This record gives sequence, structure tokens and C-alpha cells, in this order.
Amino acid sequence: MFRPLALLTDGMPHGYCLLWNPQLLWLHASSDALIALAYFAIPFSLLQFLRRRPDVPFNVVVICFGAFILLCGTTHVLGVYNIWVPNWWLSGIVKAATAVASVCTAVLLFKLLPQAVAQPSGAQLQALNLRLNDAIGKLHHEAGEREEAQRALSCAHEDAEDLVRIRTQELGQVNARLEQSEARYRALVQASADIVWTATADGLPNDFDEYERFTGVPVSREHALRGNLVHEDDRAEALGLWQRALDTHIPFDSEHRLKAADGSWRHVRTQAVPVFEANGDVREWVGTHVDISDRVEAARQLEAMQAQLQQSQRLEAVGRLAGGVAHDFNNLLTVITGAGTLVLEDMPHQHPWRRDVEDMVAAGTRAAALTAQLLAFSRKQVLQPRRLHVNSVLQEVHAMLRRLIGEHVQINIVTRTVTWTVLADPNQLEQVVLNLALNARDAMPEGGTITFETAQVTVDGEYAGVHLGVTPGEYVMLAVSDTGTGMDDTTRAQIFEPFFTTKPVGAGTGLGLATVYGIVRQSGGHIYVYSEPGLGTTFKIYLPRASGDGPDFVSEPVATPVRSLPTGETILLVEDAPDVREFVARVLVRAGYIVHMADGPSAALKAIDGGLDEFDLLLSDVIMPGMNGRELADMIRERKPGIAVLFMSGYTDNAIVHHGVLDPRTNFLHKPFAPDQLLHEIRQTLTRHAARRDDA
Repeated sequence: MFRPLALLTDGMPHGYCLLWNPQLLWLHASSDALIALAYFAIPFSLLQFLRRRPDVPFNVVVICFGAFILLCGTTHVLGVYNIWVPNWWLSGIVKAATAVASVCTAVLLFKLLPQAVAQPSGAQLQALNLRLNDAIGKLHHEAGEREEAQRALSCAHEDAEDLVRIRTQELGQVNARLEQSEARYRALVQASADIVWTATADGLPNDFDEYERFTGVPVSREHALRGNLVHEDDRAEALGLWQRALDTHIPFDSEHRLKAADGSWRHVRTQAVPVFEANGDVREWVGTHVDISDRVEAARQLEAMQAQLQQSQRLEAVGRLAGGVAHDFNNLLTVITGAGTLVLEDMPHQHPWRRDVEDMVAAGTRAAALTAQLLAFSRKQVLQPRRLHVNSVLQEVHAMLRRLIGEHVQINIVTRTVTWTVLADPNQLEQVVLNLALNARDAMPEGGTITFETAQVTVDGEYAGVHLGVTPGEYVMLAVSDTGTGMDDTTRAQIFEPFFTTKPVGAGTGLGLATVYGIVRQSGGHIYVYSEPGLGTTFKIYLPRASGDGPDFVSEPVATPVRSLPTGETILLVEDAPDVREFVARVLVRAGYIVHMADGPSAALKAIDGGLDEFDLLLSDVIMPGMNGRELADMIRERKPGIAVLFMSGYTDNAIVHHGVLDPRTNFLHKPFAPDQLLHEIRQTLTRHAARRDDA
């Protein structure tokens, strides 16, 4: 029945070769079928293996091997088919494909041969399995140890959590204390500093809010680098110190002037310290500005007061020396001028020696004026103060000033309404005005202007606090200003010292301003000078306002001394200087008085106790060893009430005066004196004493 099919193909079925023997046909057919089934089962098993072992790579070898097996199975299927139906082209193609697949598989397997050889043998796998079991045992052991370690770690973790919890609580407490400390520190800094600021490590502004409020100017980088708000006189030093601190990381400390928001310059002390990181680098700068203007001003005022005190002490020491010299010198001048005057009274005008004696008396008179200036400076002269108006004194001396100053200097008198009076010696106040005017004239050799000003001023405690020896109260101010050459600080500090002068040798004694100083101070006032080179000079005199009521001073014509006529009065003369005592005695005897001499208080008291009962006048020196003239007069009045007393001295203390002011009921004759002055004062004393006795 297969024969017709054979006609449709090229060739004969394989059954012809088997002679169509049924046993052989089915033997071949069943064998090829089983082989084909086995071949087809192999790829299926391989796929199952690959599915269960995804770690085995599905590579080219597997593909080639699978194709080779499938083609082999297909060949056997075609063998069964070709028994009855010949299809030798298809069988040939399948076999060719099988050959290609087998060759590729053989090539790839050949390349895999080394790896296959390297695969361990069963014994090796068994040994490896043993070692693996050992390793697994160790792993189990390590796993047990790890579990123990894990439990220990868990316990340690719990302990750590407890410790962290405790430390967190402690840290919270520390932070709270730190915040409190920081708050106290900030409060302390803000209380001790006007400005607190911070800057970067390179010195640029960081937190400058308070600084900007103080200065009123936003601080930019440019301002910080140039220091525009620091006074130009302090800027270079302040910036240099700041740069040095930035370079060396040392604290910054500087005192300089800083411009405030109101435009004023305030003295500040600036301090800053670096804040370091853990590695030693500077993280930032923390600084403060403290306004020390009040302290600087107080230091300046203290320095000025110390200078005033030193000058006052120096002038006081020189004054004591000058007063002592003037006292001894006045005793000598009393004899020189007095004896010369007596000689002139008896010497004919044509006598060849008369001119010499006149020169001697004139020189003595000039020397007396010099000692008067020394006493004025030392505040040991006797003042006779009166209530007077300063404006009136200026008007009275104006004409004299015009003659003394000269026409090349203009005089301006600016007298405001001054109703207050002062208690001063009018002659001495005129001397003050004249001396200041002459000093101003000498400071303007090419001409200029002298201005006199008066005003009523009230000195408060603040002014008195920075001017040594000044008491707060009401004063009359007299200012004398010139447009002359002015003075520097060195000259200004010495102008009131006696014999100090800037004039050429022979052009002045150097006592004019010293006299002014002494008169003003003895009158209870004070004097200050303001001057700068090239800007002129201003002297300001402050005289205290007179308290209470009393008559104003009215100038009286100077009485011409007249020689008293001999009336036979008895005078007790007490003088410790022998030459003065002898001279006064000669004058009194020549005038007709009876004179008893004593060389001191002890001798006078001894004479009275020894029988000197009758005498009309006690003529006594004031400054004597052992006892002064006032004490002697009191003791004599206890023995002989009603005795007239006349004191004479070239130097006085508080024996007969109070702060230089003569007691109104005290008779006083200033040395040196001329014979006519002595006799006139004796007659006046006796006359006033007799009048008071008659009134009583």
C-alpha cells in the first residue's frame, strides 16, 4: 500500500532495504522512536534543570547542546518516517544541521574541557563537604557566640541609653547653668560697656548694631577698614593697634576719640579679645566700647588743679620769701630815706653834696616802691578796703590810662550795668588796672586795642570745682584784653612769679603782674589768664560781691603832711632794730617830744614796771621777737588804760590785721616813712585819741 506514496518522492522507502519484513520494520521503527523520545526528553530535562538552577548561566553551550540533541532526535524520527515514506532531502538537511550543531557543541565542549577537568572529584567533594560541615559547625558556634554578643550588646545598649538619658539630663542642667552664666555675663558686659560688638576673624564688622546706634552711621566694610569714625589725630595709632591684634591674635586695647551721633567727639576705650576654635584658629572677635569722656575730663581737670596747686604753692613760698626780704629792707630804707631827709632839711641848697643826698633819698623812695610791690605779691601789705563800684574806678583812671598808654593803642571800656559793689582798697584796685594796662601795652609794640569789660557773674559749684581756691558765689568780673602777641603755656605758667619778665634786660622789674596777683588774692578774689600765641591775652579778675549795707567809697583829696609842733608829749618807742630805733628817736627829739626807748617788748614792760608811769603814746613795731606789737599794747593798756597806740611796720601778719585788712580803730604807719609822715601820723593819732576820750 505504500508503493503509490513512493512514487511521489525521490527515492525508495527504507522498507525496501528491509524487504518489507514486518519484524525488521517494527524493530527499526520502535528503536528509532524510543531513541527519538529519549533525545527529546534530554532538552526537556535540561530546561527543568536551568529553571531550578538559575545560577547556572544559559549560554551558547547550552543552546548548541540542546539544538544538537533535538536534531539527533529529529533524525531518528525521520528514520521511522523514511521506512515507509522516503524524504531523503529533508533527512539530509536535518543531518547536516545535526553535523553543524555537533561540531559547534564539540568545539565549545573542548573549550570547556579545562574547566570540567578542574571540577573536583567525588573524594574531593567529600573532603570539601567535611570541611564545609566543619565550617558550618563553626558558623553555628559563631552564631551562638554572636547571639550571646548580641544579647550582651543589647544589654550594653540599654545601659548606654540609660547613661545617655542621665548625661542628657546633666547636659540640660549644664546648659541651663550655662545660659544663666551667659545671661549674667551679657548683663555684666552691657552694664560695664556702652557698646558690645563682634567682628569676623579678619576684623570686618559682624554685630555692630549698638556701635551704629552710638555713632548714628551704618558701619560698612569701607568704614571698618579706614576707621572714618575715629578722630584723625588718633586714627593711625588705633588702626595700627587693631591690625597688630589681628596679626598676632593678642587682645586689642586702645583709647581714642570716636564721633558720636550728635556730632561730638567722645573719648572711648575699645577692648577686644579673640574667640578661638578647637584647632586654634580665630573664629571671631568680641569687643566693647566704653565711653570714658567723663573720666578723661575729670583727669584733665585734676591735672589742671594739680598745676594750679603747684603754682599756688610755688607763689606762696616765693611770697613768704619776698615778704621777709621786704620787712628787713623796709627797716633799712626807713633809716636811709629818713636820715637823708633830715640832712636835706639842714643842708643849704647851694651845698655841693646836696645833689648826692637828693639822689640817695630818691633811690630810697624807688626802693620803697619796689618793696611795696613785693609786699603786695606776698599779700603782706596793709589794705584799707572800701565799698566801691568797679565801673567808677575804671572811669577815674581812664584819663591817666590815656596818658600812660600812648596814642598808638586804642582803649575800649565796655561797662555793662553793674549794681553790685566790691570791698577793696581803691588805690590798690587802681594799681591793678594800671599794671594790666601797661602789660597789655608792652605786648603790642606796633599798636593795637585794649578792652576793659565789667560784668556781674555767679560762680557755680562746677566752675569752683575745677578752679583751685574759688568759692561759689556772686562776683564782679573785670576783664582786660589785648590784641598783642599772646603767650605760650610755659610763659603763662610763670607770669605771676616775681621778677619773671619777657622784656629785655632793664625794661622792667617783673613785679607788675606779681603785684596784681597779690592784690587780687588779698582782696578775696582770683585771677585767671587766657592766651594763645598770636591771638592776644585776656586777664579776668573776679572780686566777691560786698555783703551787707554800707556807704560807697568817695575819693578824698590827699592831705599834705604837716610837721607837728612841740607840745611836750612823752612817747614810749619800742623797736627791735637799733638803727630804726635811733633814727625815729632823733626825729621825735628834734620835734620836741620826750622819748623813752626800748629794744623790745620785754624791755618796755620792764621800764613800765620800773617806774615809767607817765607817757602819752606807745609807738611800737609790730613784728618783734618774743611778742608782737598787738600783744604788747594789750598788756600795757592793762597797766595804763587810755594810752594812745601807733603801730609801725614794713611787714605785717595777723597781729593788727585780719587777712590783710586793717582794723578801723588801729593806727598804723607803713615803713619806710619820711620824718614828716612820722610826725604827722603821731599828731593825728594823739588828736583822734584825745577826741575819743573827750566823747567818752
